[in-house]
Amino acid sequence: MWKSWKTLADMNDRNKGGAGEGRQPFLIRLLHDRRGNTLAIVAAALIPLMLLIGSGVDLARTYMAQARLQLACDAAALAGRRLMGSGALDSGDIAEANKFFNFNFNTGTAGVDGTGAFGTKGFTPVVSTDPSDATTVRVSANTTIPTTIMQIAGYKTLPISATCSSRQDFVNTDIVLVLDTTGSMADKAVYTDTDTKIVALRKAVLALFDTLKPVQDQLDSVGLRLRYSIVPYSSSVNVGKILRDFNSSFIQTTSYQYQSRMPNGTSTTTSSSTCNNNGGLYSGGTCYYFKYGPQTINIADYVAGKSVPLAPIIGGPAKSATWAGCIEERQTTNTLTSSTANIPAAAYDLDIDKVPTTDNTTKWKPFWPEVEYLPTNAYQYGGEANKPQWACPAEAVRLKEWARADLSTYLNTLSPNGGTYHDNGIIWGGTFISPDGIFKADNPNTYNNMPVSRFIIFMTDGLLDTGYDKLYTTYGIEKYDARVTPGGSSSNETDQGNRHRQRFKLVCSTVKAKGVSVWVLAFAQTPDADLSSCASNSNQVFTASNSSDLNDKFVQIGKNIGALRLTQ
Repeated sequence: MWKSWKTLADMNDRNKGGAGEGRQPFLIRLLHDRRGNTLAIVAAALIPLMLLIGSGVDLARTYMAQARLQLACDAAALAGRRLMGSGALDSGDIAEANKFFNFNFNTGTAGVDGTGAFGTKGFTPVVSTDPSDATTVRVSANTTIPTTIMQIAGYKTLPISATCSSRQDFVNTDIVLVLDTTGSMADKAVYTDTDTKIVALRKAVLALFDTLKPVQDQLDSVGLRLRYSIVPYSSSVNVGKILRDFNSSFIQTTSYQYQSRMPNGTSTTTSSSTCNNNGGLYSGGTCYYFKYGPQTINIADYVAGKSVPLAPIIGGPAKSATWAGCIEERQTTNTLTSSTANIPAAAYDLDIDKVPTTDNTTKWKPFWPEVEYLPTNAYQYGGEANKPQWACPAEAVRLKEWARADLSTYLNTLSPNGGTYHDNGIIWGGTFISPDGIFKADNPNTYNNMPVSRFIIFMTDGLLDTGYDKLYTTYGIEKYDARVTPGGSSSNETDQGNRHRQRFKLVCSTVKAKGVSVWVLAFAQTPDADLSSCASNSNQVFTASNSSDLNDKFVQIGKNIGALRLTQ
C-alpha cells in the first residue's frame, strides 16, 4: 500500500513539471505514444489534398472546354471554306464562320470575364486565309477559363486555345444538269421578274459554270477534268441520235407500232367543221375519212435521219418528216404501282445500265409525232383533228468539257413545251453518269489515277403531271398504249401519276446507290416529298422563289460541290 501511494506521489510531481528523475520517463513515453497523431497528420495534409482534388475538377472542366472549343473551330473552318467556294474570303464568309463557331461554343462578349461558354472570358475567333495558300481557311481562338479550388494556389484561370484550317480539294468532277423544260417554263416565276423562267434558267446555269470555272482551270492544269452533261426533259427526252451514233444497234430500225391512222377510202361532201369533228380531212369541199388505231410502220429511213414522205403512211397532203431525236422508251411493265418496292425485271426502261439487244423489248424506238393520232376525236392539237399534244425538247448532251461560249449557245436552244415527266429526267441523268451502263467506257471511277466525284442537279418548276389520254409521250398515248397503266377505263390520270412518281423514286434510289450526289432545286414551286426524297440529303433540297433566287441557288450549289476536308 505504501509503495502505491509513493508511485502516485511521484507521478503527481512529474505532472506538475517538477525536476528530477521524473522528466525523462515522461518524454520517452510521449515519444512512443502514437495516440492522436492521425488528427495532426490529416490536418497537415488537408490543404494539399484539397488542391489535388480541386485541380482534378478544374482540369476536367478545362479539358471539356478545350474539346468543345476545338469542335467549334473545326465547324467554323469548314463553314467558312464551303461558303467561300472558289472565290476569295470576304466578310460574308467570315460572318458565316463566326456564326458556326458561336453555335458550337458561345464566345460571349469580347474581353469580358465569364460571358463565354463554361464561364470563359469573352473572345472573338480570328478567321483568315493561310498566307501560303489563299484557298485554305484558318481559324484560331484563345481564351481563359476560371478555376475554383486551384485559386487557393494562386491559379485563378487556365488558358485554352484552338487552331484549325480547312481546304476544298477538288478531284475529277462530273455534273449532270437535269433541266425541266416543260410548258410552264415559258411563264415568269413572279410577276416582278424581268425574265421568264426559261431565260432565268439559262442565266443560272451560266452562273454555276462561272462559279466553277476557276476549279475547272485548276483541274486542267494538273491533268484532271470537270465535265458537264445536260438533259432537258418534259413528256419526252431527246437522246435518240446520241444512242444511234454511239451504237447503231441501240435503236430499233425495222418497224414499230404507233397510234396512227390510214385512209379508209370513204369521203363525203360536207362542211369543214363537220369534217373535223368526225376525224376527217377537209379539202376542196370534200371530207376524206380515216381508220384510226395501232398501225405498224417501217421506221428504217426515219431512224437513219432521212426526210420521210407522210402521205403514203397516214394519207393527207404531201408532207414529210425528219426525226428530231426524241425516243419512245423501251419495254416496261404496267404492274409497277405506287407501292412497288423494287424495280421489276421486266421494266427495262428503268434499268439505267441495261445494254439493249432485242427489238420491241430492250431497244429504244423513235418518237414520231407526225404519224401519231388519237383513236377518237377527243382532242385537236395545232388545229388538226385527232392530233395529241406532244413535245420534243432540245437534244441532250453527254458528259464533256465545255467552253462558256459553247454552253451559252446551247442553252439558248432550250425551249419550254410539254408535260412534266420527272422519271424521264432522272432515267437519262442516271444513264449518262452511271459508271456501269452503256456509257461506262466514258465514265471511269478514276481519271489520271485520281477519283471521280459525280453529281446530278435536278431542276424543276413543277410537280409531276402527266396527261392520260391526250398527250403523246415517251410511253405513247398512255390510255391507249397501256405501257405504264392497265389503260382504258381501268386506270386514270391520278393512278398514272402515282405510278410515275414511284418509278421516279425507284430510279433516284438506284442513282444514289452508285455514289452520285443528287441536288434537287424547285423553282417557283415547293418540292413535294417525292422530289425531296430524291436528294442525297435534306441539305441538298433548295427552293428558288424568283429568278434572282434561282441564280443564287445555282451559285451556292457550285460552291458546295467538291470535297471539303480539315487540314489541321
